[in-house]
Amino acid sequence: MTIEEYHQPSFLIKEDICRSNIRRMAEKARTSNLIFRPHFKTHQSLVVGDWFREEGVEAITVSSVKMARFFADGGWNDITIALPANILQLDEISKLASEIRLSLLFDMQDQAAFFAMNLKHEAGFFIKTDTGYNRSGVIPTDTDTINSILAEASGSNLTFKGFLTHSGHTYHANGRDEILAIHKHSGKILSNLKRKYLPGNPGIITSAGDTPSCSIAEEFEGFDEIRPGNFVFYDLMQWRLGSCSFEEIGTVVVCPVISVYPSRKEALLHGGAVHLSKESINTRDGKPVYGLVVPFSEGQWQAPEGDDYIVSLSQEHGIFRISSRWASGLKPGDLVAVIPVHSCLAADLASSCSIC
Repeated sequence: MTIEEYHQPSFLIKEDICRSNIRRMAEKARTSNLIFRPHFKTHQSLVVGDWFREEGVEAITVSSVKMARFFADGGWNDITIALPANILQLDEISKLASEIRLSLLFDMQDQAAFFAMNLKHEAGFFIKTDTGYNRSGVIPTDTDTINSILAEASGSNLTFKGFLTHSGHTYHANGRDEILAIHKHSGKILSNLKRKYLPGNPGIITSAGDTPSCSIAEEFEGFDEIRPGNFVFYDLMQWRLGSCSFEEIGTVVVCPVISVYPSRKEALLHGGAVHLSKESINTRDGKPVYGLVVPFSEGQWQAPEGDDYIVSLSQEHGIFRISSRWASGLKPGDLVAVIPVHSCLAADLASSCSIC
């Protein structure tokens, strides 16, 4: 893209970095004898999906029925929808199940009963298990619910695939040791469940999918499958957690500078919540920030030259605090790159993207 084409916020992907991230995670899965089912909600792109195919990926994870349809139409035919199944979407789910190898998630008896009675095509299902994130899933000790889900599904078009978790609390961990402790704890929980239910359900597996654990861990005891997604791009949050180096961040939002306010050491960007989301992390002094502004020239972004954080967001605008000598020289019409706090949300908000 030329500078004239960056007249509004633009989501920019660096291909060589993303391909390297994919290659590294695929190799980790291979050497650890793990099924690699990456989560495609991060990039939502058929082009990026092809980069995964080139590394041998054949099965994927998505976060919605709509996304499953998009990738099924794009030629992917082994898809897990990693969200407890919505009974109101029976028709769309049934159509997908008639076309591809589809797996659903249940964490309630009612879901299993509904789909066992109404789904006319074969599909797999995992029991979503809460290993500490407290967002969704069956509590591991709640064997009554687990048994009732299995009983409802028995004899239907549903096939039990195993136990699945998302240890999303690693995103709020204080460093690598805590991430690895969560990872180990989740593996132990799923391993115990598999051991208990394997005799009556041959072939079931355990599946986990958070990027911090999958990036940092070298041991995957208790897991048969990994489903990370954010690693393809990484972001400010992952860099802060230690999941990646700055050089492994594969995407930015390019934003025009609108105004500069030297007296208060701030600048105004065309780049707001509708481009970056309201996701935030806290700085060392406990204040929330919404992205990190770094130099951008000739289609490339560079390493940060200071703590040039976005400190305030409205719908279309972002205010960043000028910290570095580089940022103090900016003027209206200049372009900067913003490292998003959460690249999955920034990608979802982008109306289009460019690849360099």
